[in-house]
Amino acid sequence: MLRSLNVKPLLLAKMTEGFFRHYMDANIFSINSNFVKGSLRTEPVNLMPATKYGGIDTVTLLTGTTLLGQQGSKYVTAMLQSSKVPVEVQVIDPYQTDDFYNSVLRNRSAVHVDAVVDAEAKKRSMKMSNDLDLYLFKCRMQSFPGFNYRFPDVNINIIAQNNLGIYSDLEYSPVKGVVEAISVGTKEKNEKYLRKAFDTAVAAGRKRVTLIHKKTEWPLTDGSMVKAAKKIHKDYKDCLELELLNVEDCIGKLVTHPQEFDCIFSSDRYATMIATICAGVCGGANLFSSVEMGDFHAVFKPLQVKLSLTNYPILSPYGIVNAIVDLFNHLGYADCAKELCGQMVRTMESGIKTKEFGGKDSGEYVICNIINRLRCQRNMN
Repeated sequence: MLRSLNVKPLLLAKMTEGFFRHYMDANIFSINSNFVKGSLRTEPVNLMPATKYGGIDTVTLLTGTTLLGQQGSKYVTAMLQSSKVPVEVQVIDPYQTDDFYNSVLRNRSAVHVDAVVDAEAKKRSMKMSNDLDLYLFKCRMQSFPGFNYRFPDVNINIIAQNNLGIYSDLEYSPVKGVVEAISVGTKEKNEKYLRKAFDTAVAAGRKRVTLIHKKTEWPLTDGSMVKAAKKIHKDYKDCLELELLNVEDCIGKLVTHPQEFDCIFSSDRYATMIATICAGVCGGANLFSSVEMGDFHAVFKPLQVKLSLTNYPILSPYGIVNAIVDLFNHLGYADCAKELCGQMVRTMESGIKTKEFGGKDSGEYVICNIINRLRCQRNMN
């Protein structure tokens, strides 16, 4: 019924919300509260003054009572203290939803290390992404020395949508027994994401971007993305090459010739799947980190946490280190980020590995080794 209306998507979302309220209030039909979980955020995110006092940045650390959360919290605090970077953490429990939101709103940067995958945790994560307008998901995959990968010299940046489409959080029941989930996409949101993605790719030194789509199957949603990408790419054609690739062809190419990819753009429809495949090709999601970011706020996570991979009873130290490297780069401490990443690679090259990668070392030992290398390097300088 709603699909036949010739209205703009944003107006459609507002009409849908009014549709819910009218019918629920009038009791024309009964609808379960699980069917209507929220509404599309339309107002801009409030920007508070940055919390940098005396040259020290404050970063929110989302930890928890789980083993993974406690372990990740120890790794993060140890890395920050040993790096001698002027960054302090404000520890927030994941169940303190309002406190976490207000803390990230104030501090602008956060590290999330607790991998809880129940329905309530998923809902909190979705709400946080929506309320802070974290519309970009970014991670970098590469072949690390000495680890189990099939293809050497893989280095792929994934820059994808994060909170559009399936994150609209709009569901309704037109008739009893039928539920429809509404994916709301707008031209403005697509262009906002793509401009940020192109700028991020240029800043990362990338030369070619591959936009993943299924234009033939989804001519309106993916077709709109492709059209916007072609339009915006005209401003970047001198420094970036644009390639359009069907999602099936992308998957086949990733598992056979991943070296041919440089930077991948994707809507949130395919982002998690592409990131999972890339991580598997490069040795496993436990090696990498990710960041969900908007115009002013950013949440850094090990990719293991982002993809909710809980097959392992421990949190990988490599994902934590890479998340801290991303955080340092974001805060403007590029030299410290480069040094930390270099010491992690040297630890890998020396044969120090955790058990999930065929080694015999604990995560604490890996972190301690990296910290000792940082201290030695600092003493030498």
